[in-house]
Amino acid sequence: MPRGIRAAQIMPISLDNEDVATIVSIVPFMISEFKPGIYPGRFVIPGCLDYNKPETLLVGTSVHFVPQYNGDEELPAIVIKTTCREIADAVVKDYLQGQMDVDAETQPGILWLPGNVNADEFRVKHIIKYNNLKKFQSNWFRKLVQRADNDWNRYKRHTVISENQRFAGRALGMEKEWLLPEHYEIPVKCPSCLTNCAPEAVVCANCRCILNKEKYDKLTFAA
Repeated sequence: MPRGIRAAQIMPISLDNEDVATIVSIVPFMISEFKPGIYPGRFVIPGCLDYNKPETLLVGTSVHFVPQYNGDEELPAIVIKTTCREIADAVVKDYLQGQMDVDAETQPGILWLPGNVNADEFRVKHIIKYNNLKKFQSNWFRKLVQRADNDWNRYKRHTVISENQRFAGRALGMEKEWLLPEHYEIPVKCPSCLTNCAPEAVVCANCRCILNKEKYDKLTFAA
């Protein structure tokens, strides 16, 4: 708790229907957004494992405190409120801005609505928004897979493929080389100098020991 804020000054946040907003998510990954300096400031939504059961998070009014002093005397802090709608909008926008390959119709399936809206009510009363969430997230998955394909063709390394991209490929039922087990990504230890080398290395970059004689004999080197 910041200096100048007394425990008794932190009041419970109202959750009356007019003072809350609902964040709805079908994103299959846990979402954790932190807004420093406000209370409450941590917003966590579990990963949605079933599109028929969207995850929801109620967001109330948040506050931050501005300390006041009269010389060395501590005065009651000024309480500044941030509305539930401002908070919900910031959580959704900040999460989307932190993801790759996002645009108006290609993005994770997350939005916010005013009031207290449960998952069943959202699927029935907001059917257009619900269908758009599924469509936009499917578009996003395909975009992630496209980027993964491009990066894999360029580097042929599992380390350039993100967990979101792997999930997207599996969710779309795709069979990709970059989805195969990564056992051959384990570094090869040079038998001469014990340096860890890339698994596809032919010659140790440190001591020039030949690591793969068969491939080495097939290579042609410039004079």
